[in-house]
Amino acid sequence: MADISSHSFVIRVPNQVNITARAVRRIFVNSDAIKMSKLYAGDVVALVPAHAAGRHYAVGEIWPSLELAGDVVEAAITLLLTSRILEGSSIVIYPLGAQNTTKRPTWLPSLRAVQHADTVQLCEIDTNGAPLITPISGSQTLSDKGKQRNWLTLLVRESLVAVKYVLSTQIVRVQYEGRERAFSVASVSEATQNRQDRASDVSDSFAALSMSDVPSLCIVDWDTTITIEDRIQASEPKPSLLDIGVSEQLTSVDAYASVGGLDEQIAQIRDLIEIPLRRPELFRHFGLKPPRGLLLHGPPGTGKTHLARAISASTGSSVLTVNGPELTSAYHGETEASLRRVFAAARAREPCIIILDEVDAICPRRGDDAGGEVEKRTVATLLTEMDGVDGADGVRVVVVATTNRPNAIDPALRRPGRFDREIEIGVPDLNARIAILNVLLAKTPHSITRDELHAMASRAHGYVGADLAAVIREAGTLAIKRFLASGPDPTPGSAYLKATDLAAALPTVRPSALRAHAITAAPVRFSDIGGQASVIARLRECVEWPLVHRDALARLGVRAPKGVLLCGPPGCSKTVLARATAAESGVNFVAVRGPELLNKYVGESERAVRDIFRKARSVAPSIIFFDEIDALATSRSSTAPDSESGTHGGVLLSLLNEMDGVEELVGVTVIGATNRPEALDSALMRPGRLDRILYVGPPDFAGRIDILRIRMRNMSVDRALDLDALAVLTSGCSGAEIASMCQEAAMIAMREDINALYVPHHAFVAAAKALKRQITPEVLQKFERWRDEHNVSTVA
Repeated sequence: MADISSHSFVIRVPNQVNITARAVRRIFVNSDAIKMSKLYAGDVVALVPAHAAGRHYAVGEIWPSLELAGDVVEAAITLLLTSRILEGSSIVIYPLGAQNTTKRPTWLPSLRAVQHADTVQLCEIDTNGAPLITPISGSQTLSDKGKQRNWLTLLVRESLVAVKYVLSTQIVRVQYEGRERAFSVASVSEATQNRQDRASDVSDSFAALSMSDVPSLCIVDWDTTITIEDRIQASEPKPSLLDIGVSEQLTSVDAYASVGGLDEQIAQIRDLIEIPLRRPELFRHFGLKPPRGLLLHGPPGTGKTHLARAISASTGSSVLTVNGPELTSAYHGETEASLRRVFAAARAREPCIIILDEVDAICPRRGDDAGGEVEKRTVATLLTEMDGVDGADGVRVVVVATTNRPNAIDPALRRPGRFDREIEIGVPDLNARIAILNVLLAKTPHSITRDELHAMASRAHGYVGADLAAVIREAGTLAIKRFLASGPDPTPGSAYLKATDLAAALPTVRPSALRAHAITAAPVRFSDIGGQASVIARLRECVEWPLVHRDALARLGVRAPKGVLLCGPPGCSKTVLARATAAESGVNFVAVRGPELLNKYVGESERAVRDIFRKARSVAPSIIFFDEIDALATSRSSTAPDSESGTHGGVLLSLLNEMDGVEELVGVTVIGATNRPEALDSALMRPGRLDRILYVGPPDFAGRIDILRIRMRNMSVDRALDLDALAVLTSGCSGAEIASMCQEAAMIAMREDINALYVPHHAFVAAAKALKRQITPEVLQKFERWRDEHNVSTVA
């Protein structure tokens, strides 16, 4: 027994009658064991449970005893309650002196970092450790209560001074008025005189990496102010002290309660991590190596870090949370040393989970030119440490890494034995969004029914957990404004969230993946478009039917169209039709202008096309609208110069592969618009890519009347206006030209009389006669020839 910290003792409670005030903090150990460990009477040590999952401990002074056996330790009941140790259980003793740091876990504090307490506030607890919510002094008069409270406070203060080393979870028992009273520390205010000494302590670097679940330590003396709360809020209970096993079980059950929409991923994690950490003997029985790592990847805001923290809480394990950039240092070797210290700390406090958040920041691909020598050494250090996790028998350490760029991680990490499993935390579907909204609304007063919540979730296509949380926050802001505006003295009970608040907040929050493609223009409805009723009906079939009539399509064995091509002369509402389709169907809309994807650098244009489709898949169902698609998909058989055809060729191949390649395009509809259909490559217009080719031509007589009526909704016009005559005058005009004619008629009326109350009929006639038509018979004949060659049906 060369070192007392390498031996496990059995705890025993001494006879409380014979314990003096100073003996409360003494931990009696066999004198021979103390001599062999080179310790002295009065040295400060920590009392730690041998097989507990949490980080509970108590601090006292070691004291020799000639009566105790070599494997028995006696300690006062106060220390046992504080450290969550039951009589007869196994414990380990760790010296806290600066010279004894060989075997001590890094999460235990050093005496150099301990400060004197300025104020300690306590609350009374019952015999089971539960907080009392009744007044401490009972039903006494004010004067008597003050006297009793002063004597009780002095007694508790004397007991804390006797303990001296007080933790934030300290339990103290006193005899008062013939019965036993127990108190728990509620809060501690430390003095500031030793802050610099505390900051210089090496062990604090690991405390900063943890989730702050290690009880803090301070020194209480006669200068410390002791106060006792009269009441404690029922919503802030202290954990039970006598039922430790039950409390751990409840923690594991409730750990995932704050994680919504990830039931499938949680089931995989339970099989992969919880069993090895909770029942390692089963793996040893079957001769299996427990998993060492888990990689959680997915788009930002889907709950990867939140799930990783829930994993540690469910297993009752210690946890070290390491953000990737925190380990990096400008000095040679510091980054690797910090990483090694993290794994050393994890081995000391096993079972332990190391959470590496944004792991791609510290472990990039070593083959990339962007990665320097520091990154390469860091990757090599992490590989070595993960390979050595199970080097010692019984060490239970699991690494959980999160990233939204899995392909940027070095491939050597992504193999069994390091990251044994990769779990994708993707964009939630409808049921997952409902579960997330239920979790977010659990603590919010609201009047939202189940059907209203289902309808709201069905509109939130592509929204991740962070987006839904932002929606709830915006809706709560609207509810607060409504509450404040309800009157001079509103009642608090009337403040609750309504379904209308959610409906108003949803459009203000865009999905995270599409914020770079946000459209600021006002939404357009089909009712705002005239003269294209047939095209609108076909667009509804292509986009809305797969969402609304999904069961009917599956029953008949029909697959939803992947793409629609809108071709026709300029100004015939092709772009407006695409915007209205997205607005009416409620799906996410990604607008891409053809020329903006082109880049002079090799491979950048193709990368831009892949990124567009990747984002659209992540927020499916969605629409990708390529305006002026002929700029990207020029025919490869054209007589264009070699440089131009080479630039566009790669973009066209990427577009063809994304639409109908090895990876199937599911939930994404491609809509292209062009007024040069003859320039498109034939491979793009085959079934399976652009399935539907819709000719959007100039409106007919009834369509022109419809366009005039829609355009004049917000205009003051002559009541005797003859729409039929104007429709005749605008024969052959596109919708854009008719709208321009109405604009010009209003300007003519203003030139005649700036105070005109309405636009007269003759102004419309003059504007129609002066209108220059861009759609000539030659243009229509060109489109008709192309339509006949490609067997495109006339729908407009």
